[in-house]
Amino acid sequence: MTIKNVQNIAVFSIIATIAFATFATSSVFAEEDRKYKMTGDITPVLTFTFRDGVEVYSFPVFNMGENLISDSGVSFSVEGTVTKSPLLHEAMDQAYKYRFSNNAFDYQMKYFDVDAAFIKEGKSIMSIDYNTCRIDNYQVETLDSNDYESYFKDVGFAVVDKIDFVCSGVDIDKKFVKPAVSFTDFGDSGFKFAKDTKTFVTFMYDNGAEKIQFPVFNLVSAYEESQENVIAEFKVEGVLEYYPLLYKAIKNSKDVSGMTYASNIDFDAKVEFTNGEETLRGFNFRECVVSDAKIVTKADKEEGFTGKSGFAVVHQLTFTCSGIKPINSNFEKLYGDTPIWKTSQLSNVYMESLQNTDQGLDVFTTFTFANGIETIEFSMFKQSEVLTATENVNNENGNTGVAAEKFTRKTVAPTLELRGIVGDYPMLYKHVDNNRKIQSVAGSALKDLVDLDVEIVSNGEVVRGFNYSTCRVTDYTVETDPNNEESYIKNKFALESIFNFECQGYTPNNPIYDAMFEIESANNISSADLRNTQDWGKGFYVQ
Repeated sequence: MTIKNVQNIAVFSIIATIAFATFATSSVFAEEDRKYKMTGDITPVLTFTFRDGVEVYSFPVFNMGENLISDSGVSFSVEGTVTKSPLLHEAMDQAYKYRFSNNAFDYQMKYFDVDAAFIKEGKSIMSIDYNTCRIDNYQVETLDSNDYESYFKDVGFAVVDKIDFVCSGVDIDKKFVKPAVSFTDFGDSGFKFAKDTKTFVTFMYDNGAEKIQFPVFNLVSAYEESQENVIAEFKVEGVLEYYPLLYKAIKNSKDVSGMTYASNIDFDAKVEFTNGEETLRGFNFRECVVSDAKIVTKADKEEGFTGKSGFAVVHQLTFTCSGIKPINSNFEKLYGDTPIWKTSQLSNVYMESLQNTDQGLDVFTTFTFANGIETIEFSMFKQSEVLTATENVNNENGNTGVAAEKFTRKTVAPTLELRGIVGDYPMLYKHVDNNRKIQSVAGSALKDLVDLDVEIVSNGEVVRGFNYSTCRVTDYTVETDPNNEESYIKNKFALESIFNFECQGYTPNNPIYDAMFEIESANNISSADLRNTQDWGKGFYVQ
């Protein structure tokens, strides 16, 4: 029986009832089809080829242990409701029986091959071939909600097999077919995004380009404050799909992994954050390679098994690049028709339209730059614990007397974090982009500083405020923080900008308290308001 025959069995048997056939000394066993809520209709179907026969099962949870690019081993794990799987269970039992045997000892069910096919609409969009695998560990566990809710019918429990596998090799079983056109736009992902702000990544290769929308984007590194050069690195995540040129780059990175004599093929990537009308922000990455590629399943305990939630099979891809150039097209628009050399001060106001705060509070932050002022309403504002101090005691090799004399207390510099859906604040973008150019240059920490004024407003009245002076940006990222599988199941994602600042000065404002002690004086006429007597009319004189 060939592997291709096994794959065909995997595709057709998953939608059939239990099928059992005997071929000489080999048998094929397929489980009864169980319907789970799978995002994008992607279902992992695993074909196990044992010495005694073949078994085909769909596991809603499939997780790669190491990424495809690394040269650190091959492992994966699965989770699924306990079901009839005689050969797989026998392999698990024999692994326990011979667990203390010498590693070189071979027994009947020790080694087997596994083909992991990812089925969509009855067809395999891609598959991963694992060879010479063995059971590394396993357990049976009843999954619940970790509280009393599972005892009620609408929540429930799930009794699942959790199995870990270790293999000697892995390969992506998908023949590369060059696209008929040089540029392929895979269109909209179908997910909903806060403020309709979406991420599109255009990968540009030597033999073509692919534009893909990913629901999850993370700028891993590029802007953080460091005395060393910071690499440009970003990560994306989305429902598993096969992209020919991208997966050719993944396969190439895998093939040259660990080899010192082979070169990787690099490509450029253009990242755009758009709201359907314009590109609010973006990055041009150059000379990138795939540094990490994994396929995992997003799940939450028992919820996917009991039908309360579902599963999402996703690929997580990380790219390391040699350089990054930010896209900030709206900055030039602030000048309008006025020549740049005639404009000394710019101004911009951006209000976050997404608000759901207790008591209807709004937080406004005003940035005072050297070339202008920008006021932004962020969804989230977080300041550090301003009274925190660090203590240092030099123990002087155990001499506590000397140590007491050298007791020091150092106040921690005030810091703050601002978060919000990626928006139109070009002056702030320009500031962080300029700071990135000097982030690893010694002696540049006091260059291009900014003042921040934060006001917390309730019904148009400022109830609290903070003045941060001479601040520098210590990090800036753009990221999506999905809520496990729920973001995929509930179809909701949010792409955030995150800014971190450290300041030299901090002044709190309490306008309500100050107003309590303002004394209003009567509007009476004082002697200072009278005309000089020498200017009086007839009948009056100066003595």
